[in-house]
Amino acid sequence: MLIIVSKIINYNASLINSSALFIQNDGIGIQEGEIFFGSDRIKINYKYPQNLTLILSEKKGVYINHDLKESQYFNTNKSFIKFFFKLLKGKRFAEKPRAEKNFIKINDSFILDDIVYQITILYENNPIKIRKIIILEDNQNLEISFFDHKSLEFFDKKFFSMLDPYLSQ
Repeated sequence: MLIIVSKIINYNASLINSSALFIQNDGIGIQEGEIFFGSDRIKINYKYPQNLTLILSEKKGVYINHDLKESQYFNTNKSFIKFFFKLLKGKRFAEKPRAEKNFIKINDSFILDDIVYQITILYENNPIKIRKIIILEDNQNLEISFFDHKSLEFFDKKFFSMLDPYLSQ
């Protein structure tokens, strides 16, 4: 079990300067895009069906709608994003990771503003890669599947900037 935990911790740390394509399904619609992992921030570019960007840190985030040229800032401490960062950057897990066939599964649950969240992260086991995140919130299901992983990309500091790109326009 310690080997599995060590593999996940090392893999999560290696996500810095990497990216992956994703498909997100909330049971109503499908969205597609690319996620980029920086040292302290995550950038998510949605390409379909809308052109949106989310830039997230442990404490704050910005939602950018490129079609409307609008940006909205929000506190990630009041959302499940806070726990996602905790899982990715943590060295301990609420439940021990379980190896199941070709996958490693991590489960966690928490309550935020009287809403119960359950998060499952699935990693491919060999080679280890994040493949799916499932978030269950009051019987609403959100699944994000990752593919086409790229590592050792180098992003300039402005790439993860939370400044409103349309402020001066």
